[in-house]
Amino acid sequence: MDREEAVNKKFATVYRGLDEKEVRAHLRRLQGEVEARDEKIAQLEGMLDDREENLNSFRNVETSINEAILTAQRAGDETKRVAKDRADEIISGATAERERIIEDGLTRARHIASQTEDMKRQSKIFRARFKMLVEAQLDLLKSDDWDYLLDFDKNQEHRVDDIVDQESKPEE
Repeated sequence: MDREEAVNKKFATVYRGLDEKEVRAHLRRLQGEVEARDEKIAQLEGMLDDREENLNSFRNVETSINEAILTAQRAGDETKRVAKDRADEIISGATAERERIIEDGLTRARHIASQTEDMKRQSKIFRARFKMLVEAQLDLLKSDDWDYLLDFDKNQEHRVDDIVDQESKPEE
């Protein structure tokens, strides 16, 4: 029975007014419907409370998840910042090391170039002196003295013969 029926219900009239049995039956029926609706309302309110609790629970979980996400994001941002700072330090150190290595290499290259030039000069001097020595030796080989030395034994024999001849000759 809907609300309109309950409000607009017509009762039969009897000698002293309305039929009491019919009114009581109607009221019992209304009472049953009201109790059923009250039970239904209580059940729905219970379900609503359960849902409200679930919703609050989900909101708490959502809040916890959001806080965890924010915390993770902050931690991630902090980690990225620390990593970037460390990377900058490494790059800075590597750049300084590179500059030191380049400078060291240039210094060594200059030193080696200087040594190379010194060695070239010394080689030229050595070559010139060696050439002079070889030329002197060659001149010595070309000289008549060398022939004289090679023929020394023969010359000695002739000299000895000459000396012997002179001794054997009477003095005139």
